[in-house]
Amino acid sequence: MASLKICFILLLLVLTSGVVSGAENPDLIIKQNNCKTKIGLTCSREVFTSIFYTGAVTKKCCGELMELGKVCHDAFVKKTHEDPLYKDLSESTIAKNSIKTWDTCASVIDISPSSSASEVISPAENPDLILKENNCKTKMELPCAREVFTSIFKTGVVTKNCCGELKVLGKVCHDAFVKKTLEDPIYKNLSESAIAKKSTKTWNTCASVIDISPSSSA
Repeated sequence: MASLKICFILLLLVLTSGVVSGAENPDLIIKQNNCKTKIGLTCSREVFTSIFYTGAVTKKCCGELMELGKVCHDAFVKKTHEDPLYKDLSESTIAKNSIKTWDTCASVIDISPSSSASEVISPAENPDLILKENNCKTKMELPCAREVFTSIFKTGVVTKNCCGELKVLGKVCHDAFVKKTLEDPIYKNLSESAIAKKSTKTWNTCASVIDISPSSSA
């Protein structure tokens, strides 16, 4: 009976959400999350340089990056990479640089459980809106949704095939899926910070075996 209930929940999640992208439309995400108001020009320049050129991000600017949040970070990277000036840069290289910059800053800044859930995982205050706007429910099959769900909320690995589906689905849908799941009373007692770390680990593991563009892994 419990197994049937879990399968029903998984099916519901796939139908109402998706599962590791800055967004289909970065301008929309930037506007919805007021991204332009969350980081100063100096720190924005530091982060940009560390990803698209070579450089380090100071602890102060790492703090601003955490305040900015990963969704805005992803959207800014995707938006920048769409610029003709950077169109010849390797997407996989920019993706890795973006992940490295974010993870390095996350390691030196104390992210509280609340910010881990709302800034690192969450693509928006209302995940349902993001799920709808990005057509998340059409982008992942149930078997792979189950694999990703298990890897984050229990214990398990994601196959290369399902990592590929995760890439197609995109990080915004992935983030919304995780946030939506955490809102379910069944999972209310789970540690948000622990789930945030497992979600990031699942995404990064898939990113290491699948060529994911900056928009989907920044």
